[in-house]
Amino acid sequence: MLKKVLIIEDEKNLASVLYDTLCDEFSVVKAFDGEEGLRKFYETSPDIVLLDINLPKIIGWDICSEIRKISEIPIIIMTARDSDIDEYKGLKLGADDYITKPFNLKILTLKIKKLLKMEGNNSYRFENLLFDCKKGELNINGEIAELTRREIQFLEFMFKNKGLIFSREKLLNEVWGFDFEGDDRVVDTLVRRIRKKLGDYSYLLKTVRGMGYQLDENKN
Repeated sequence: MLKKVLIIEDEKNLASVLYDTLCDEFSVVKAFDGEEGLRKFYETSPDIVLLDINLPKIIGWDICSEIRKISEIPIIIMTARDSDIDEYKGLKLGADDYITKPFNLKILTLKIKKLLKMEGNNSYRFENLLFDCKKGELNINGEIAELTRREIQFLEFMFKNKGLIFSREKLLNEVWGFDFEGDDRVVDTLVRRIRKKLGDYSYLLKTVRGMGYQLDENKN
């Protein structure tokens, strides 16, 4: 499954160049203003965001702050502003890196790959639970739970989007694929199986009535 990059950039020529550069190695989504960028963030659940600052409708600072309220995915600030104050502000708001325009596309690509391979992105740890996304391995209290390929894909998606609520339809598209023609109740069946394997941590996968499912660390 290709990692998904969301580009939020109002300079359409630059957005197109970035798309052409990255599309061979990543699944790429583009947005040309802040409002569209936030909407596509919620709709597509990207693995990383490339974020311009001077955007129409909603500026990059506010988008960065909004994303950080609900997600820890990597954010790279792309801007023509080169002052230390702006870089400090971006990092303080939760951005993972900062690159000044004009930039080298190869360097940007390396930054993206480096962030997507960070340990925090490839594994999820909570108390005595460890899920290694790369190995597809679920370790609970020192014991390894056997997972199917679909269970691994589902857990990776949910752990990387902790706190967000997803409908059955959205989960079908992300885990089974857009061409899946079965009933969306297969999601419920999968969740029941995974909860059983999570054991004492089954409460992490919550059912949100009328909306779908959410991975949430609160026991309530």
